[in-house]
Amino acid sequence: MRELSEIEPTAALVEESGAGEPLEYLPFDGPDSRLIGRRDELDRMVQRIDRVVAGAGGIVLVEGESGIGKTAMLTAAARLASARGMRVLWSEAKELEQRVPLAAMRPLRVAIDAAASAPEFPPMPEGRSAVTAMVIRHEMGIIEDLLVKTENHCAAGPFVLIVDDAHWADSSSLLALQRLGELVQRLPLLILLAVRPLPRARHLSVLLAEFESGGAELVRLGPMSDSEVAVLVELSLGSVAGPLLSAAVSRAGGNPLYITELVAGLLQAEMIESGEITSDTTTFAVNGPKDIRLPESLTDVIVRRLDHLPARSRQILSMAAALGQGVEAIELSEVLEAPLIDVWNVISVAVASGILVRSGAELSFRHDLIRQVLADQLPPATRVTLQLRAARVLMSIEAPVERIAMYLLTGDGPLEATVVEWLVDVAERLTGRAPELAAGLLARGLETPGLDARCYDELRLWQVRALLWSGNPTRAEAVAREALSQGAIAAGRQQEVGNPLRWLLAHACFARGNLLDAVAVVDSVLARPGLTALQEGQFHGFRALCCVLLERFDIVEEASARAISTGAACEDPVAWGLGSFALGLLRFHQGFLDEAQQLGDRLMRNFESSGRPRLSHIQPYSLSGRCLAESDRYVVAEKTLERAIRYSEHNSGVFLGLNRLALAQLHFLRGRWDESLIGLRACREIPDVSGHAAPAKWLEALVAVHRGTFVGAPESLAAPDDRECPSYRHLRPWVQALIYETQGDSSAAFDTLWGLCGEFEDGLLSAMAYHVFPDLVRVAFVAGRMDIAGKVAAVADLVDARHSTPSRRATAALCHGLAEGDAALVAQAVESFREAGRPWYQAQANELLAPLLVGEGREAQARSALDDAVELYAGFGAEWDIARAEAHLREFGIRRGRRGRRNRPKNGLQALTPTEQKVALLIAHGLSNPEIATRMFVSPRTVQSHISSILTKLRLQSRIQVAVAIATQG
Repeated sequence: MRELSEIEPTAALVEESGAGEPLEYLPFDGPDSRLIGRRDELDRMVQRIDRVVAGAGGIVLVEGESGIGKTAMLTAAARLASARGMRVLWSEAKELEQRVPLAAMRPLRVAIDAAASAPEFPPMPEGRSAVTAMVIRHEMGIIEDLLVKTENHCAAGPFVLIVDDAHWADSSSLLALQRLGELVQRLPLLILLAVRPLPRARHLSVLLAEFESGGAELVRLGPMSDSEVAVLVELSLGSVAGPLLSAAVSRAGGNPLYITELVAGLLQAEMIESGEITSDTTTFAVNGPKDIRLPESLTDVIVRRLDHLPARSRQILSMAAALGQGVEAIELSEVLEAPLIDVWNVISVAVASGILVRSGAELSFRHDLIRQVLADQLPPATRVTLQLRAARVLMSIEAPVERIAMYLLTGDGPLEATVVEWLVDVAERLTGRAPELAAGLLARGLETPGLDARCYDELRLWQVRALLWSGNPTRAEAVAREALSQGAIAAGRQQEVGNPLRWLLAHACFARGNLLDAVAVVDSVLARPGLTALQEGQFHGFRALCCVLLERFDIVEEASARAISTGAACEDPVAWGLGSFALGLLRFHQGFLDEAQQLGDRLMRNFESSGRPRLSHIQPYSLSGRCLAESDRYVVAEKTLERAIRYSEHNSGVFLGLNRLALAQLHFLRGRWDESLIGLRACREIPDVSGHAAPAKWLEALVAVHRGTFVGAPESLAAPDDRECPSYRHLRPWVQALIYETQGDSSAAFDTLWGLCGEFEDGLLSAMAYHVFPDLVRVAFVAGRMDIAGKVAAVADLVDARHSTPSRRATAALCHGLAEGDAALVAQAVESFREAGRPWYQAQANELLAPLLVGEGREAQARSALDDAVELYAGFGAEWDIARAEAHLREFGIRRGRRGRRNRPKNGLQALTPTEQKVALLIAHGLSNPEIATRMFVSPRTVQSHISSILTKLRLQSRIQVAVAIATQG
């Protein structure tokens, strides 16, 4: 990590960033010459940096092909920011470290820890340690620590984080960047990423899409124009290029690295005189510009640039390049078995030649393309041999295990006996730090002939664990089943080897969503004699969790109780946590939120104080977040569910879809429908191992029905499967009933909704199924079925009795008010829904209040209630609700007042909802997406969704056009 606060800004950059006319071209030497013609891009950087200085964070993505000038642009931005007093930290992702967790974040962590008074997390112990000690240091804890310290730095002033070559970043570093990206909404933090265009890894594509949807600015660097190429060549030569040289560089595709390397190579070979290629050279044909024969690629150019070096120097540089981007003289001397003075002399020449550059105390190749070209000069077999030798050297000096594994994995076939011994010793550490690297290396270790049974079994156990931790449960299951089916585990080693393998196998089945298979594995273990009390408690806890998801609730009570008691007696957080999580989910489904909340809070406290078991499938935040949401404590619920999502992303991911679904439903209840839809669409990208996909589609369809945009028949909704979560079972018939109602079939709507009531009696659906009660009693009220409304009111009372909240009290009051024709109770429901923060339900209650007021002869109040309902509906774009409410009240002779807009057009300014109008006005005032989000207390994603809708309705293409349209209308 380079800390760039110490970089002195060049005069050109100070002038560029200060007052007065900016320079057309920036006369930098070396890589900075690639900024020629980048005036517009630099202006955008200056504007973004100034916003951050003013307190508004942001993200900038710099995209372009290799050699186009991404690093030069980042360097310029760093100097500009430093000149404004901002602290700047720089990191580079490296190709060889793509499988090392948080490798791209390591320099940032080192720099921030160095500045912090006391790191929250101690260094990872190098010696063999217990699994619990290891997982405390795993990625989630590191990321949380990084966030806290970054926030502390931002509190001291604006802060810039730069990550070059982000396309090489490992998935854990990308997750860290995603979390850091959330901070820009409220902190003076600027994140700059340089990436290559397609193809991209899935994790990177998801991150960039999320950044862009949240308002990140994309700076795309294209090729230089002919005039800009001419300036670059003139700066390199000190004179104007002649026709032959101009023709030669014109074939470089406007890539500044290619151009500068080509010109430097020609100069070095003394092939240029007075700005022109010499006519007596034999390297190029010079019959005319069209006949000039250039090197076929940048590779050829770079290779020719090395011709002036002695053969031994070129060989050492090639070997250094094969070992990675960084160059460390002492390590290189050990690996090559060459005198240190010889290695240092080669490094000095390479620095003088511009092949290597210094970054503080570190040396690295100036560009990864140069490193790749040098490494490719060695035969593949030689590169592998060199990297294996480097691994042995690093073993001897006890270097970080992931660096050693990275080199060892470059080979093929079985490992040497000494390497296997090392692997057995470090398997726990390596699996905790870099599970993907560990999985690959352990597979190689198992191919080694002559392994004794104990060593083989231990390596295989860690291989299955590494496969699970690296997110490959399918392969983990296959390896575990193969091991168990071979019958190679002796009877005396079942407890030591067989039961741990079955534990991992059950987790692999669970992670794939195969809960029945997981239960079968657990039951087979519990039927075996010889289990320790600890093992028995853990297996019972896991059985309870599977059964609660399978709705085998009769089993859950007993299994969870045994797990909790055993966990408490043995002081085991896994057994206790699994049992508590399962029991908490059961209580949540039953509607006993007090007990569920207590269990959820204890899970969070114990999790944060006793370590983070990675394979237990305990969700320390999910249960508490869902209970808080149902208790109408939305702000803390949202934060807790966001933590649950982050935890799921970094562990098995089994509950990731359900956690995102829970957050989307929370947004729906709060009236943040656009934000809910964004979350529901994100659910589509998550593998459906937990049965979240169908409920997500149902909730998305529910919004579409209310907005009048749903197309299809009730039967077209996604069908439930055997993984369906009971919390969401009410959604499909609810949406189907509303679809029938939109089609004018009130009878089918009533029958569909009433069909749910038969399932309410057992109480298992009551946790969230009461959400449908207002629609159910509304349909019953319209149909004149007051008896049904009374039955629903009785169930609503039961729900409220189990855990009373404003929203549950409001639901019960609404049901009783309609069943009894009591306008006062319905008016009470209006206020309770408002207090609960559920505006859509408040609108429904207002709509249902109006006809009761008419019946009492209070037509003015009825009209006011209708106006209130329609105004709230309009805020959600709920056009069908508006039309339904107005049509129903017309039957009573009540029409709306003129406070709101009726029959909103489909396009033009009048088509904008009140929220969209507010966003458009803020755009016209020059606010960025994050600034609008802060002003409106929503996320940048929601702002982007509103802007997309605004552009569609106004038939415009850009924010500038929106600002002009608003200004024109006054």
